[in-house]
Amino acid sequence: MDITKIDSDLVSKIIELSQDDAITSRPEGVEELYEEFLSKFPKNKITELTQEQYCLGQGSITDNYCRWIERELQPMFGRYMPGTARGHLLYLQKDGTLYKHQSLSDLSDDDALSYVLKVHQVIIDADVNADITWIDQDNEVYDRAGVEPRCVMGAGRRARLVSIYNPDIILPISSTVHIKHFLKALGLPESEIPPYKNVIQRLLMLTDVYQAIKKEHNLDLTPHQFMLVLYSDKLGIKPKKVTVDASSHDELNEPLVANISNYSSLNQILYGPPGTGKTYSTTWRAVSLADPEWYFELEEQDLDPDDQRNVTKERYDELVSEQRIAFTTFHQSFAYEDFVEGIRAKTDDDAKQISYDIEDGIFKQIADRAANIVTRNKIEGLAEKPKFWKISLGDVWQKELREYCFDNDEARIGWGYTGDLSTNLSERSQQEKDYLKGMGSNDRSSIKDFSENIEIGDVLLCLKDQKTIRAVGIVTSDYVFDTSFKGLAEFHHTRKVNWILRDINFDIYTLNNSTNLTQKTCYKINRFTWDDLAKSLEHQDYSLDSQSISNSPKASKNHVLIIDEINRGNISRIFGELITLLEPDKRKGGTDAREVILPYSKEKFSVPSNLYVLGTMNTADKSLAQLDLALRRRFDFIELLPKPELLDGITVHGIVVSEVLTVINQRIEVLLDREHTIGHSYFWSLKDLDSDDEKEIELGNIFKRRIIPLLQEYFFSDWERISWVLNDPSKHNSEQFIQTGEITPTVSELFDSSIKGLNDRRYLINETAFNNPESYKKILIELKSNSSDVKA
Repeated sequence: MDITKIDSDLVSKIIELSQDDAITSRPEGVEELYEEFLSKFPKNKITELTQEQYCLGQGSITDNYCRWIERELQPMFGRYMPGTARGHLLYLQKDGTLYKHQSLSDLSDDDALSYVLKVHQVIIDADVNADITWIDQDNEVYDRAGVEPRCVMGAGRRARLVSIYNPDIILPISSTVHIKHFLKALGLPESEIPPYKNVIQRLLMLTDVYQAIKKEHNLDLTPHQFMLVLYSDKLGIKPKKVTVDASSHDELNEPLVANISNYSSLNQILYGPPGTGKTYSTTWRAVSLADPEWYFELEEQDLDPDDQRNVTKERYDELVSEQRIAFTTFHQSFAYEDFVEGIRAKTDDDAKQISYDIEDGIFKQIADRAANIVTRNKIEGLAEKPKFWKISLGDVWQKELREYCFDNDEARIGWGYTGDLSTNLSERSQQEKDYLKGMGSNDRSSIKDFSENIEIGDVLLCLKDQKTIRAVGIVTSDYVFDTSFKGLAEFHHTRKVNWILRDINFDIYTLNNSTNLTQKTCYKINRFTWDDLAKSLEHQDYSLDSQSISNSPKASKNHVLIIDEINRGNISRIFGELITLLEPDKRKGGTDAREVILPYSKEKFSVPSNLYVLGTMNTADKSLAQLDLALRRRFDFIELLPKPELLDGITVHGIVVSEVLTVINQRIEVLLDREHTIGHSYFWSLKDLDSDDEKEIELGNIFKRRIIPLLQEYFFSDWERISWVLNDPSKHNSEQFIQTGEITPTVSELFDSSIKGLNDRRYLINETAFNNPESYKKILIELKSNSSDVKA
């Protein structure tokens, strides 16, 4: 690490503080405490721990492994909080039973303990003098521990394990957020800091900084002492909200669990007036539902709200990229075909034909991913959601071709006289062009699918006869034109394939919706999923890898579908028959589990129990009372109202903005209802401004471009009532936002005197009011006494 990149004044301050015993001295008895820990939990004996020796909870409150690494070692290694006891993957509940992480719930207590201890042991055994960044990668941990892919503890736990067994080398900081904070404070560009989940990479970077400063200045400074210097108030770079010492949280952090579980309903709708943070709230709620253990751990880091918001958004983006969170918006044109499945017309320019393919909508896509019954880690190269292609490798008598393909991990089809289909048609010979032109439409469609539409990770089903498959393969390469096979002419169109099953007699007729396969060389099959295929193969005693097929929840990870503006869609038209399947007991694995046959694909479909549906609705568009009753019965509703107090501390023109918003909303409630109040986020942009001039300009823009247009919508352009909301009647004409009097020419000037009873409905928006402090100040008036409201 080149410490010249670090601020020299900061380095000097670190050196100075490292000599301050008040900061770097250890509490008395720390060494003895650490020796006691090692004697109880030797590095090479972790896999031998019993349930009582490992677990927090009833019957083992203090003297257990989890308690030691979380609390007892704090005097030496600083604070580590996994969020809740769930962060330990196992704990003893109050009734004495063993809580197991959801991915371990199908295992016996002994097997779950063995699994968790093996994962711990492989991380503890890591040689810190070699590359240990593999600890950040779940699959590497699984492979090295010799366990099936289920779960690994959070980032903080991994860092804790590495540091407590290597105290002379590794810094004892387990918070990946704090590590990033210190790296940035020390001058490292954010672009060079590894992502959130790569805590070991981050920790090693910070450890390199420590080692470089120590070596450059010949300091007698331990990793623990360097950590204390970083967190010291005198250095001035510690995170805004942090405590290094032990905290007084309850053993199992039940309040935190309860706080999150309040929002853990499978079907939720956030509703409220515009600007109350509904869409923003979906970010942290979606993360807490999709990855609750991660969110528990984050909550315990006591981050500054801005830092927590940024970290949560980073995790949200990661979950979106992992396709565990999906987002859509309902609107009047949204339909079942967009949401569940529909038929889409596709044009084949070469064959000049139109085909009609069944495409999954966003709900079916995420439901299939959430179900994910088959663990794909052991099926190398299989796509997350593969497409299925029937393929014929030559005619029945061309056994030599098939054997060649199976032995060389290839799939080949004929019509090689077309030339290389990956080149432009203009680059081919006239003979090749003529050959292609003379092909029949089915043959042209086959070579187009084979060369263009098949993707890596798709599944090939090699035909034996109309009802039977002789081989199953996973596509592992793009299309190539290869003339190396000399056994038969023309079979040059080639793809590499991992033939995972061959020489089988798999009856696919029932699985294929009682439909025969045709003689067409290559075409797509839409009637089943990979899970359906895997189960059917197993039912006919064709076993894939023993780890590949499972009905256990080990492969289940929570998924979240966010539906913004859910009240703007036609619920019956969009959900169709699936609205019933949303109910918890009707979901897959529920007490009254149901499934339906989808109308287009004819697939069986059910909603998995690990799919959360999180909707938002704007009550200014449609009240709760107007919402589809079928939807109301199946969703929990969480109201989000304006929170003016979040704007406390913001003053413009000497006026407290939160007070202005409060009184405006009070008037709206009287004139309309609270469903049409104005949310605090309309004024949120003021929080990021420093100078008074900027705030004054921004406040004018907010009223001109957002508040008044919104009030115009609320009151259907009843400008008199809008002026009441803004208290314009009590202001001088020049201070009013809405001017309805003294408009020229007057009514009498516009119309003949014979026309009687005309009301002047005209208004003007007073542009000068947006820059006039009095216009805002006089929105606020002193409340009159109760007696003044009562007529004598």
